[in-house]
Amino acid sequence: MRRALPPALIVLAVVGVFVVEILTASSNGNEGEPAPPLPAAVLRAPKVTLADLRGGPALINFWASWCDPCREEAAELERLYGSLPTGAHLVGVDYTDQEGPARAFIKTYGWTFPVLSDPDGVFGARYRFTGLPSTVALDSRGRIVRTLRGPQTVSDLRRALNEAKRD
Repeated sequence: MRRALPPALIVLAVVGVFVVEILTASSNGNEGEPAPPLPAAVLRAPKVTLADLRGGPALINFWASWCDPCREEAAELERLYGSLPTGAHLVGVDYTDQEGPARAFIKTYGWTFPVLSDPDGVFGARYRFTGLPSTVALDSRGRIVRTLRGPQTVSDLRRALNEAKRD
């Protein structure tokens, strides 16, 4: 006769699955792949393409004006931009948002770095991130090194740039 698994073992197995999911949350499976194209629509000049980002590490930050965690991160992005190492790049991509609220967000937080617009989410979907904000770190060849999920600090973003610089 077969015995049923003890409830504690079942709970332990379920918890294990969640732990693995959490530990892999900063990876979305596209590391090492060439970065997909960026949108052409510009909210804050200059227009930036992937070719413009090559030659140094780069961060692409996907955000939206309706995203509360994006507000938490907004000042950190501007602080980072003001002190980027030579050759490093930062570009924002407004994801599935309306132009008016997006421009107001940029003005509110005093962003001075380039910001592109992806109102339909077509370009962002190619990056396969889940949730906003998400920041994608690229190496000097335009390959994805890492995707950071959730609001980041300047030190988190610097670590991602340093990791991308090593590749």
